[in-house]
Amino acid sequence: MAPSRIVRSVVLDASALTEASREGTQLRIQVHRSIRRGAEVYTTAATLTEVLRGHPRDALIYRMLNSLSVRVVDEALGRAAGERIGRREVRGNVTLDALVAELASSLPRPVVVMTADVDDITALVDDDVMVLDVAA
Repeated sequence: MAPSRIVRSVVLDASALTEASREGTQLRIQVHRSIRRGAEVYTTAATLTEVLRGHPRDALIYRMLNSLSVRVVDEALGRAAGERIGRREVRGNVTLDALVAELASSLPRPVVVMTADVDDITALVDDDVMVLDVAA
């Protein structure tokens, strides 16, 4: 994240949520630092389908969920995400990425999306949304 800008909104996709839920990771530290600085952290309810499997290891993700807001995927978000795919002419299975991008578009700026899927997310987000590669 750009150190000179105070990030107001952070969106985690599935890869970022999984990594941030693990104790001691740099991403977890970075997410909690953003929260302490006043940022709101979000994910979509659809993202939970990618990360929760009903196993005991889900406990780490549930603990992380206590620190963020989960946005419901309603009709308006679903329609807007689909239209975003059409406008951006993105190919492939990007439905969940489009939901993340659409959520980011609705949040107070500056916004950062944390992801390991940088190419697809970058193709879908608004030009003023920062994308942080969590795989780096």
